Amino acid sequence: TSSSFQTAMMRLGGTVLHVDAGSTGNTSSKKGETVTDTIKCLQCYTDVTVMRHHLEGTVMDAVLYGGLTKPLINGGDGVGEHPTQ
Repeated sequence: TSSSFQTAMMRLGGTVLHVDAGSTGNTSSKKGETVTDTIKCLQCYTDVTVMRHHLEGTVMDAVLYGGLTKPLINGGDGVGEHPTQ
């Protein structure tokens, strides 16, 4: 999924800022920042955000309650897997 979205963005002439919250990453979530706060921060650097999260409903919660100002594309969450494919 990550490669698909990165390729699509580059084909459209954009660039990619990849953030990985995996076990080896040094992410804001490990420091106690909420997902919504992280997205709001990232949206200062981007025109659109693609988010994939391991917990079902996380992406929708960010869209509905996050007060986001830019588009957020659901790259999959929990059992939601690949809604864009």
